[in-house]
Amino acid sequence: MKKSAFTMVELIFVIVIIGILAATAIPKFSSIKDGAKKTAEIATVSAVATALDSANGEWSINEGNFKWGNHQDSSVLNSLGYPNNLSKNGEVFGAVIKGKNSKFIKQNTINANDYNISIFTGPASDPQNGVKFDNSAPNSDIKNKPDRNDFWIYAFYTNPNKTCTYNGKEIDAGDFVLIDNNGTALANYNISLACN
Repeated sequence: MKKSAFTMVELIFVIVIIGILAATAIPKFSSIKDGAKKTAEIATVSAVATALDSANGEWSINEGNFKWGNHQDSSVLNSLGYPNNLSKNGEVFGAVIKGKNSKFIKQNTINANDYNISIFTGPASDPQNGVKFDNSAPNSDIKNKPDRNDFWIYAFYTNPNKTCTYNGKEIDAGDFVLIDNNGTALANYNISLACN
């Protein structure tokens, strides 16, 4: 009785084909993961910005106490109608930022005479595990979508009598602004806002 089996050449040929397919597919999955990180971070920022705008709108037209976000009252808002801190006792203003175990973490707060800001990073902009900077991406993507070492500024106070800018970009109280770092690693987030 004659037995049929694969020859060594046929097996090697199949292994080579599987290797080629894997080498082609892995980068595709990687770009899908990176895109998901960017989308998740932008969605989070959009939700936070919407909650801030909503609270500020209520503050502008309402003379009394009111609830907003995650059942916060207006007493947590500053003189310009924005919260000085987006996290309180592990709870979230707007039920979005979860505290130190989340993927969207407040890094530090910078206070100056004319501005008070908080710095945030997320899944895409995280300095260790974020999306790698892609110099070949369209310039609009580089400037408008977060990647590793980029960060967000939340300005909870800017001097209403001055114009505050960062690298020529105007920043007002309540703004959540992406600061593009062009893939450059930052040991410390050195923010230099100018108010004139």
